[in-house]
Amino acid sequence: LLTIFSLIMFLMVDCSRPPLKFNSNGKFTIMQITDLHYGEDPPQKDVNSSIVQSTLVKLEKPDLIIMTGDCVSGYAWDRTSGWLEHRWKQLVQPWIDNATPWATALGNHDDQADLNRKQIVELDSSNPLSYTQLGPENITGATNYFLPIMSSTSTVTSFQNDIETMNMNDVVANLWAFDSGDNNCMGVTGWDCVYPDVVEWYRHTSTSIKQKAERIIPGLSFLHIPPPEFMNVWNYETCYGKLEDEGVCCFSLNTGLYAAMKQQGDMISVHCGHDHNNDFYGSYYGITLAYGRKTGYGGYGPPAGWLRGARIIELTEKPFSMRMWIRQEDGSVVTIQPLHAPGTNQTHICCGALGSGGNCMKYEREYTQFHGLERNIKQKKN
Repeated sequence: LLTIFSLIMFLMVDCSRPPLKFNSNGKFTIMQITDLHYGEDPPQKDVNSSIVQSTLVKLEKPDLIIMTGDCVSGYAWDRTSGWLEHRWKQLVQPWIDNATPWATALGNHDDQADLNRKQIVELDSSNPLSYTQLGPENITGATNYFLPIMSSTSTVTSFQNDIETMNMNDVVANLWAFDSGDNNCMGVTGWDCVYPDVVEWYRHTSTSIKQKAERIIPGLSFLHIPPPEFMNVWNYETCYGKLEDEGVCCFSLNTGLYAAMKQQGDMISVHCGHDHNNDFYGSYYGITLAYGRKTGYGGYGPPAGWLRGARIIELTEKPFSMRMWIRQEDGSVVTIQPLHAPGTNQTHICCGALGSGGNCMKYEREYTQFHGLERNIKQKKN
């Protein structure tokens, strides 16, 4: 078990950045950008992705962008040094141009090139607009951390997430990032997962926050690969949006992340990417499970008739609440998604669990074969 001491030692504090806080109108807006897939040929794909990002950011003016993985198509690496750094600087430029802060949860393709997960976090967090944190080094993955959102009246002048020194009276919500890895969770064929040691870290950290605050602080979580409960909410609850991928490409092994969230009682929503042709959301026993909308021009999808875009999450400080919509690349707003009734068009196995990898792996195989590239599937988590 992790000790409280080790938790405190590994939680990062960065006093050079201003705090994330609700504005004077009591609102805090998050833009979830997902599956940009920079780095593919032809280069016009990246140009188009940057245009989409610029359009979305200028229209919404979010307080924070959260990127839920597959920022780059690591399988497109041409074996040159500096490949990922170049693409990373290109993909964050629209955010820099609009002076918009961001945070990242890594995806399964991000570390297939010339930097590992830790090195990517170090690169990303070197920008003063980035709130991406390198999580504890004694647990699996790199992007496991939380970001507190302070009240509109808070007098705190710098960002910090050290539980011992934070003024918990000012914290209205916490944003949690989880690293869902690459492929094959704990040796089980399929997609990777949030590992049990990370789930344990979340339990301990959440408990420490509750003890210090003497109350439950609502949380929203962001990761790339969806937990298996995304299948359950689609199958058994009323959902809004569409499932047009081969299914839900979730953890190949249920490691108890959702169960821990239910047990802790602080998480109000889980936001993921990964499945480019899914954009549904629904409430599963009190926790909203929501896909983003594929943002970038690299990778497969979205389906014919869909526009690229981003899920917008608006938090209200008093009384605390959350609402969502999708902003599309043509500037239009989707506030009402199609209703999906429980018990119809069900899916009962995580795509990839039988070894095919679904549309994601199919696209990667076809891309690397066409361009004469060696596939670089990594199992290392850090």
